[in-house]
Amino acid sequence: MESTYQHNGRTNARMRRLLLVEDQALFREGLALMLERRTGLGSVQAGSLAEAQRILSDTNDKPACVIVDFDLPDEDGIELLEQLRGLPVLALTTGRSLQRRARALEAGADEVLPVAQPAEKIVDAVRRLVGG
Repeated sequence: MESTYQHNGRTNARMRRLLLVEDQALFREGLALMLERRTGLGSVQAGSLAEAQRILSDTNDKPACVIVDFDLPDEDGIELLEQLRGLPVLALTTGRSLQRRARALEAGADEVLPVAQPAEKIVDAVRRLVGG
């Protein structure tokens, strides 16, 4: 996702962004801050499947990468994965179920990681997915 922003008095510069879909606001905001500092990518954040769908439909810009929580309050995150085909997707899960991981990969996730990972593993996955 790219957006217009102002920097040093100039406008219309483009910045690549992540779409971060996670219902736990504190975790989502902390993850967004960490990823921005370590990858230089800003983020657009959604706390539910409905909010993510609204963000995706409101813009022509596609996100550089989508990070999706499996356990969203209004739907299973896997429902969103099926709608994101063709975009780089990192799915996060609280469990270690191999069946759930396989289901996420089949639905279109490029990588699946447990949330309880060292921060560097999530950063590395995002860098791989955005090609940097």
